[in-house]
Amino acid sequence: MKLPPTFRPLADRAVMTVWSGLCTSTIGEDLFRVASVWLAVEAAGNMVGLVTGVQYVAMLIAGLFGGVIFDRWRPDKAMIGSRAWSAVFSLLPVVGYYFFGISITLLIISSVGLACLRMVFSPALQSTIPTLVPDRDEQQAINGLFDATYRIARLLGPMVAALLHLFIPVIHFLTATALGFAISGLSLHAARDRLVAEEDPVKLRPGLMGAWDALTAGFRLMLSEPVTGAVLIVNAVINGPWMVALSLAIALIVTEYRPTFLGFGDLSAYALVMGTYGLGDLSGNIVAGSVRFRRPLSTMFLGYVAMGIGFSFLAVSVWILPPDRLLPAMMLGGLLAGLGGPFFFVPMLTRMQNVFHGHDIARVFRLRLVVMAAAMLAGSVIATWCFQLMGAVATQFGCGALIFVVGVVGYLICRRLEAHQIG
Repeated sequence: MKLPPTFRPLADRAVMTVWSGLCTSTIGEDLFRVASVWLAVEAAGNMVGLVTGVQYVAMLIAGLFGGVIFDRWRPDKAMIGSRAWSAVFSLLPVVGYYFFGISITLLIISSVGLACLRMVFSPALQSTIPTLVPDRDEQQAINGLFDATYRIARLLGPMVAALLHLFIPVIHFLTATALGFAISGLSLHAARDRLVAEEDPVKLRPGLMGAWDALTAGFRLMLSEPVTGAVLIVNAVINGPWMVALSLAIALIVTEYRPTFLGFGDLSAYALVMGTYGLGDLSGNIVAGSVRFRRPLSTMFLGYVAMGIGFSFLAVSVWILPPDRLLPAMMLGGLLAGLGGPFFFVPMLTRMQNVFHGHDIARVFRLRLVVMAAAMLAGSVIATWCFQLMGAVATQFGCGALIFVVGVVGYLICRRLEAHQIG
C-alpha cells in the first residue's frame, strides 16, 4: 500500500530512527508538563503558576543569549547533548523526592532547565532537516510529519498520564520523561551521519564582538529576507492569542457553562473539544505536508482565517445555544480551528529551510522562539485581565477575531505580492 506523502519519508531508515526518538521525547515532555503541574499543586498550591511561568522567562533568556554558545556547536552534538541534559533535569525532582519529598524548588529548576534545552534542540533540529531530507518536496512532507508528532503528543500526553497513574506514582512520570529523552538521544546518535549540516557560513569574531554577532544574528538574517522574516514573526506573535484561546479560554468556558451532549459533560466535554481540535490539527498536517501550493504565502494566511473563524464560532455558539446543544458546536469550532494551523506552520518551515542555510536556520528559528515565548508570556498576563474584565467567552471571541483579521490582511498582502512575482 502506498503511503500518503506526509508519511513517505518514514521509508528512509534514518528518518524513521530520528522520528521514533522524537515521538518518545515529545510524549515524555507532555508527561512532564502534566506531572509537574500536578506535583506543584500538591507541594505549593497557588504557587503552581511559577512552574509554568518561569519557562517562558527561561526561553526568552536562553533564546536571546544562547547563540553566543550554541552557534559554535555542530547541530548533531547540540541535539544529542541537549537530550542527555534533558534526561538529567527530568530526574532532579525524582532524586530529591527520595531525600526530602516533593520540592517546588526542584520542579522549578527542572522546568527552567528543560525550557532552556528546548531552545538548543529545536533550532538545531530545523537546521538539519535540509541535510536529512535534501529534496524540497520531501522537506515539506517531513515538516508536516514532525509537526504532527508535536501536536499529537500534546493530546496523547494526558491520556498516557491517566494510564500510567494506574501503575506508578506520579513522581515517576518524570522518570518516564527522562527515559524518553534518553531514547531520543540514542536515536539521534544512531542517525548522526545524516544530521551533519553544512559548515556555518558566518564565523564568529572573538570576544565581545563575537558575542554581539551571535546575539543579533537572527535579527539581521530576518532583515536580509524581509518576507520570510515577517512570516516567521507573525507566526510567533500569533502564538499568544492561540495559546489563550486553546489552552485557557476553552477550559474556563467548559467549567462555567457546563455543555453536555449524549451524557458527556465536565472533563469529558473538555476532552472532546480538545480531541476534535487535535483531529483537525492532524488532518491539516497530512494535507499541508502532502500538497505543494501554487501560492504558498497567501494559502498560509488562509490557514489563520480558518483558525480565527473556528475559535470565533466556538465563542458565538456559547452565546446563542443552550447547554444541551452547545458541545457539538464547540467541537465543530475546535475542528475548524485545528485544521487551519498546519496550513501556515508547515509551509513556513519549508520556506525557512530553503531561504536560509546551515546554522542560519537555527539562528532564525531561535529568534522566532524568543518572540513566541514573549508573546505567550504577554498573552498569559493580558488574558488574566481580560477574563476578569469581560469573561472567558468574549476573550475567546477576541482571540479568534484577532487571528482572523491577521489572516485576512496577510492573505491580501501576500496575494498581491505573489501576483506581482508571477506576473
